[in-house]
Amino acid sequence: MANPKLEFYRFKLKHKSEDFKTFRDFAIDELQVGNKSQNETVVKALFKHFITSLDGDNSKDDKLKKQIVIIKKKSVNKYLDKQPAFDSNSNTIFGVINGGPYGRDRILSDIQDQEDSSVLGQNKAVLLYFYFLLYLPIDHNEGCFIIHSNGIDESITGLFRNFISNIFKGSSYFKVQCESFCPKSFQDEFKKGATLKSMWFKKTFVENTHNTEGLSNLMQQYDIKIEAIPKNKNIAITEAAKVRNFLSKKIFGNDKSPKSLKDFDETKIITENPVTDSTKTFEWNTKDSDFVPVVYLKGRIGKNNPDGTPDFEELAVLCKNYFNDEILPELRPDLYVSRAN
Repeated sequence: MANPKLEFYRFKLKHKSEDFKTFRDFAIDELQVGNKSQNETVVKALFKHFITSLDGDNSKDDKLKKQIVIIKKKSVNKYLDKQPAFDSNSNTIFGVINGGPYGRDRILSDIQDQEDSSVLGQNKAVLLYFYFLLYLPIDHNEGCFIIHSNGIDESITGLFRNFISNIFKGSSYFKVQCESFCPKSFQDEFKKGATLKSMWFKKTFVENTHNTEGLSNLMQQYDIKIEAIPKNKNIAITEAAKVRNFLSKKIFGNDKSPKSLKDFDETKIITENPVTDSTKTFEWNTKDSDFVPVVYLKGRIGKNNPDGTPDFEELAVLCKNYFNDEILPELRPDLYVSRAN
């Protein structure tokens, strides 16, 4: 299993009249909640909307070939006791959901008894466990969520993002846009005093043409990673954009099939801090040319479950601490101004 990490997204309600509408307004307009309902009633309605939507079309994506759901059978779902719940005081929904790929013919086999095998058809999903924390402020129009993943192959992040986008649209609301987000406090902490250690580019290639070496069937898909390590050890992280622009113009390959680094799918930056003697990894957000620190759970979570997933009780505490201490002050500065006054 890859090193688990946390990903952060933020989103705003988009009312068709362009008016400022809160999640309370959404519950009133779209979920038949009364105008004078208490806060707990509103949050409970939003929670019910989230849960019932997991049984609808928005919980699966035929393009991504993935599904999210809550398996209610206790003998199958060993973390059912950590299924999603809500807290009306913090306007949050949080817990463990199931998700994974479908759409492929596979074989389900016992590793100790291959005779005990069965067909796993295209209509069957292979589900894993993922923790999330979703913030739906009933007095504001912008929410966010934290979700954990175990790498590209064990992730529901893309589907969960689409799910949130779709369930908060309605007769009076456009679908929301979920944007990658990381608190500035994280970025400042990681960038302070850091220098550029290396930068690498990655792209996945799919071979659709036969090659003369007869390897087309063996190497139909492969990853190419190129790492650039500057000899100058004193390049500040603030100069990383210039370095990337310089490297992106470089070409590799042959004359028949030249490849430019700017066309690669992923860019990551490895930094080191000579003062704190620490190394950090940043993903490059090409949309706004900003750094998005990769919040790996290694070193932040003390133990893992026997199946390799992070201990969900520890992860819940970590996510709530991040939400309260790092995310909320940046997402809702108005709350802290009012408290200060």
